[in-house]
Amino acid sequence: MQKILRRVATAERVVAKRTKTKDFKWYKKQKKEQYQNQQHQLALVRGEFEAAKQAVRDEWELGPLAPRRDVGDWAGAKGAIHEVRYASYGKISLAMRNRRCQWAGGAYHLNITEGDRVVLVDGPDKGRIGKIRSINYDNAEVIVEELNKSNVRLQAELRDAETPATFNIEIPIPISGIRLVHPIKDPATGVTRDVIINQLVHGGFLHDRVSGKRRWSRIVPGLNIAIPWPKKEEKDIKDHKVDTLRIDVENKTFVPTLLRPPMPEAVIDELRNKYSRFRTRHDPEYVARVEAEDKAVEDRKKLMDSMRTPLQEFHRAQREGKKKKGKPRLTKEMLEKIGEVMARNLERTRNGQALLEAAERSLSSSSSGSSSSSTPASGETTVTTPPAETTTTATAPAEETRPPPPSA
Repeated sequence: MQKILRRVATAERVVAKRTKTKDFKWYKKQKKEQYQNQQHQLALVRGEFEAAKQAVRDEWELGPLAPRRDVGDWAGAKGAIHEVRYASYGKISLAMRNRRCQWAGGAYHLNITEGDRVVLVDGPDKGRIGKIRSINYDNAEVIVEELNKSNVRLQAELRDAETPATFNIEIPIPISGIRLVHPIKDPATGVTRDVIINQLVHGGFLHDRVSGKRRWSRIVPGLNIAIPWPKKEEKDIKDHKVDTLRIDVENKTFVPTLLRPPMPEAVIDELRNKYSRFRTRHDPEYVARVEAEDKAVEDRKKLMDSMRTPLQEFHRAQREGKKKKGKPRLTKEMLEKIGEVMARNLERTRNGQALLEAAERSLSSSSSGSSSSSTPASGETTVTTPPAETTTTATAPAEETRPPPPSA
């Protein structure tokens, strides 16, 4: 069982690491593509801007001899912009979005929505009022109906002979380039008129935990006036023959209990391989089989430990035989032999000690004889000849004297 748990834990770590690596690679790829697209878009803007300035110079200097620029891919699309410049690529940073949405409460709690009336404070349509058609929250941009329009070139591969080379369409504009317009009643005169609101804050948060939706009110600071949200038009939903009835959708066909899991086991086996190494739950039969395999491996290890070589068997038999005999007892013959060996060793020790004492006596007598001779005068060198070696012969006894045997 421990082997199964280790395998499951290893599989979970491998999957987590693989997912993290995959997400990081995808993030780097998206970031690289976004940077390349932005650079390409900026290059197109610079190129078109330089081409437009050059066209003005040529028309001023050359007049009728100026080169034609409405030929080739730009035939019939003079003065239009490239289709790549229609919208910006990717996402901008959170700091940039907050700067664009600063007057409207920030990027997280944006106080404008589709259907609001806004006025443009930048661009060629500055001062004109229109409705917001759509909002791009990733780039903090909006599209206002019938405002900030431009001619966009349509590629020849995407149109037929009757379709014009350009089409007029609204270009996205940053939220910082618009302001909210709402009718407010003047308390002094009592006249209701449109007012440009330059600042909005949020308040009165309501968070629904079930649906995860958040609601709040948008307030004009200083005046403490709540600006109502625009009413959304209800969608016209048509019924079709293939639609499932609401009564069938809301009918409960499965009631979970404590006696069975929410999902039948057969469905789990269909969705996931029964013997996959990434499973976290296994059938009892599979668990029992794996435990039996582990037990067989352990038994084989024990059997290998119990096996012995012939030499080990021989030594084991010797040890068992010695254990059966028990501790040995000394007999009379063994004691006599031990006594003889001890006496021989003692006699050998005594003879060696006598030889040493005789040698020391001879050396001491020779040294005393040399010291009694005449003493040389001062300044003379005296060479003393060492005495001849004295050989002392010790006669061994004719017959070894054996000690009497110990009494039993």
